[in-house]
Order: sequence, then structure tokens, then C-alpha cells
Amino acid sequence: MRSLWVVTAAVLVTVLWSTSYIINKFAFMDGIGPFMLSGLRYLTAVLTLWILQAMNYKWGKDREVHAPQIPLHSYLVLGILGFLVAQGLQYGGQSLLTPTQSSLLLSIGNTFFVVLMDLLWLREIRSLTILAGIAAAMAGTLLYYYPWDFEQSNIFGIGLMMISSIGYAVHLTMTRYLLQTKKGRPADLVTLPMFIGALGMILIGLITEGVPVITGKLILILLWLGSVNGALAFSLWAWTQKHLSAYKSNLINNLMLLEVVLLDIVFFSRSLTPLQIIGLTVTGAAILAVQLTRQRQT
Repeated sequence: MRSLWVVTAAVLVTVLWSTSYIINKFAFMDGIGPFMLSGLRYLTAVLTLWILQAMNYKWGKDREVHAPQIPLHSYLVLGILGFLVAQGLQYGGQSLLTPTQSSLLLSIGNTFFVVLMDLLWLREIRSLTILAGIAAAMAGTLLYYYPWDFEQSNIFGIGLMMISSIGYAVHLTMTRYLLQTKKGRPADLVTLPMFIGALGMILIGLITEGVPVITGKLILILLWLGSVNGALAFSLWAWTQKHLSAYKSNLINNLMLLEVVLLDIVFFSRSLTPLQIIGLTVTGAAILAVQLTRQRQT
């Protein structure tokens, strides 16, 4: 019975994360810019996480007397790459693309650049199967976009998503390195960089997008994205990872691509051609194969 609850919780988290793609589009329609939206969202998320951490400390569940320390510049790099670049530019891409396109590009971009960082930095990848999987995922993406008649906004959005994935991959690899060498607490490696990145995104948003019109709808969106889809979903996902095998975790996480497609169809009446369906299926299966192969090697 417990395993059923864990799987249900993990699937619920992927659904929450998938709805973020849809909610973001509604927020953009309400007039807020991508950097301001992502900055306010992650500021809300980090404040919620700090409240949860304070409650855990008060109840004696998260007390570490000798917490490892890392230099301030490491937090700055993590905040800039993991949030300012990875999340801020991702939101910029989402504002120019459909939710399905954003999810597809983010899936393949994150997978490709994480594998590349593994090859160059941690040197954990030693399998041609992974490279074949990456090639298959790219082929699936090309099928989805055929006949490749891109508008200028599409090209710019794709570029933003790819740069976002580079930031994500470097941030993830650096975080794993710091954890493996015991140079930082997991909680600090999330909250402090998130706070730095959120402030940076808000500053850029103020300069390039101006002050948003604050409405009741926007406040609800920010509270939901930050507290529910952000802090609470992240905490719930972290709990499920203690009880799920890597195979099940990767399988569940890859449901997001399908979930975003279905939500895109329901909320925006999007339609898919048979070739796009084949492309999405090939890409999703290839990404899952790459992730499972990586997990067996690391």
C-alpha cells in the first residue's frame, strides 16, 4: 500500500509541474514578462522552502551541527546558471513557443547537455548506447518539426531553450560534484542559489519588462506556481525519491512530455499531425532509454 502512495505522489508532482507550462502561458497573456514571472515565482518558492525548513528545525527533524561551507562565489555561480540562465531563459522560450514545443525542447536539451557535461567533467558516461539514444531523440525532434518552416519567434524561442539547457546541465553537474565531495548541504545548494537567481531575474525583469500590473489573478498564479508547483512539489518529489527505484523515478518523470501534450490540447485546442505524434513518441522513448542507461552507469 505504501508503494502505491509513493507512486501516486510522484505522478501528482509531474502533473503539477506539467500544469506550470499552461499556467505560465495564461500569466504571459495577463501581461507579465518571462523574467519577472520566473523571478517572482522562485522568490515565492524559496520563501516557502525557508518556512518549511524552519519548521523542520523547530521540530528537530533537520538539525546539522557542522554544516559544510562552500564559498559565496559558488552560490553565485549556481544561482546564475541554475536559475537566472536555466529558468529565466526557459521562461523566455516558453513565452514564444507552445507548451508542447517547450516541453519537447527542454527534455532533449537537458538530456543532451547533461550527458555532454558527464563526458567532459565527471567522465561517468562510457556507453555508445547513450549516444545512439541522443541521436534518436534528435531525429524524433526533427520529425516533430518537419517541414522545418520556422518563424523568427520560433527560432529565437528554440535558442533560448537550448541556452537554458546548458545552464541547467552545468548547474546540475556542479551541484552533484559539491554533494559528492561533501562540500555543501543539499538544502543550501537549492535555497541560496534559488534566492540569488530570483533576485537577478526580478532585476532583469524590472529593467527590460517594467513593473507588471499586479492583479488578483496574477497573485494567485504566483502563489500557486511558487508554493504548490514549486516548494511543495519539490519537497514531495524529494520524499518520493527516498522510496522509488531509479527506474520507476525516470519512468514517472518522463510522463511529463505526454502530460504537457494532453494539457496543451485541452486548454489551447492544439492539434497534432501523425508525424508529430511519431516524433514525440520517438523522442520520449529515446530520452527514457538514455536516462536509464546513465542511471545504470553512475
